[in-house]
Amino acid sequence: MLALSACGGTGSTGSKPSSNTPKVTSYKIGNPSSPVTLNEVGSTLVEPYLQTMVQPLHQRYPNITLAPSGGGSGKGISSAASGLTPLGGSDAYLSPGEMQQYPDLLNIPIAISAQEIDYNLPGVSGLKLSGPVLAKIYSGQITTWDDPAIKALNPGLSLPSIKIIPVRRVDASGDTFIFTSYLSDTTPSWANGPGFGTTVTWPAVSSELTGNGNPGMVSTCAANRGCVAYIGVSVHASAAAAGLEQALLENKAGNFVRPTQQTILAAVDASARSIPSNLAKSLIESPGPQSYPIINFEYMMVKSDQTDANMALALRTFLTWAISPTGGATPQHLSSVNFVALPATVVPDVKAAIARIQS
Repeated sequence: MLALSACGGTGSTGSKPSSNTPKVTSYKIGNPSSPVTLNEVGSTLVEPYLQTMVQPLHQRYPNITLAPSGGGSGKGISSAASGLTPLGGSDAYLSPGEMQQYPDLLNIPIAISAQEIDYNLPGVSGLKLSGPVLAKIYSGQITTWDDPAIKALNPGLSLPSIKIIPVRRVDASGDTFIFTSYLSDTTPSWANGPGFGTTVTWPAVSSELTGNGNPGMVSTCAANRGCVAYIGVSVHASAAAAGLEQALLENKAGNFVRPTQQTILAAVDASARSIPSNLAKSLIESPGPQSYPIINFEYMMVKSDQTDANMALALRTFLTWAISPTGGATPQHLSSVNFVALPATVVPDVKAAIARIQS
C-alpha cells in the first residue's frame, strides 16, 4: 500500500498553483484486501472513456473492478448522492444548490472532453454555425437550412431549403448542460429564457426530435435528413460512420473551429488558471483565437464519507490512477475518445478532493 503525496507541481503554462491551493500531505492507495466493485452510472459521454480503463485497472489492482454504465449525468449525480452507486459520471459540475443539498458529495474531474455539433445534410460539408444561430434553431425561430442567418455565416456554400430538425436529449444530461451553457453564454435571450442545466424547459419546436444518450442522438440524427444535434466527442467515430458531418463553431474570438486536440488544449490553457478549489468550473467559451467553445471537465461524483474502508481505499486508488499519465490517463486512452488530460495546475486540487474520501 502506498501513501501518496499530492503537493505542488507546475502548470501546463509554466505557472505554479495558487497559494490558496489546498495542500495534501498524504493519503493511502493500493489494492484492497478483498474484492471491491466500483459500479458507475451516468454520463454517456464519459462512459466510453471509463470502458477503456476497466481491464488495465483490474490488471494493476486485481481486487478492484470498475463497472461503468450510462444513464445520463442527472442519473449519475443522483445515484452517487443517494449511495445507490459509489461513482456517478457527469459532464456537469455540482451547482451551489446541489453542493448545499449534498455536502459530502465531491465533483472530481478526471479528464477534459468536448461536444461537437453534428448535422445530416448530404453533400454539405464545412458548415459554420454560431451560438446565436443554434439558439434560434432550438427555439424555432430558424426553421430551414437556407435561412439568411445561416447563409450569412456560410457565403458560397449551397444550402438546401429543407426543414431543420433539432434533436435534443430526452434524459437528464450533462451534454444538455454544456450545450445550453454555450447557448446561454452566447445568446442573452436564451440565458433569460430556457437557461442552462441537465434539464431545461425547451421551447416548443414542431419539428424537434429527442434521443436517449449520445448513441440515441447519433441514431436519431442519422435517420432524419435535415437534423442538427449536440453530441459528445467520445462517440465521434460512430457519428462519422453514420454519415453525420461535424460543424465548425464560432468561438469567443469570432473564429470558426472544430474540436481537435489543438483547439481543445488551447481552451484548456486559457482557463486553467481560474479553476476554483471546489473544481466546479465552466470551461465554455474560453478566450483565445484557436479555443474550441464547448469543452468541459468530465467528473466523477463520489461521497467523501464512505461506510467501508475497502471501498474508500478502492475509490481513492481508482481516481488517483485514473488521472495519472501512466495509469488511466494515457495518451492512448485519451485519444481513443478524443479527450485531453487535466492541466497540471488543476491536479493538486483534484488530489486534495480525492484525499477527502475516507471511511
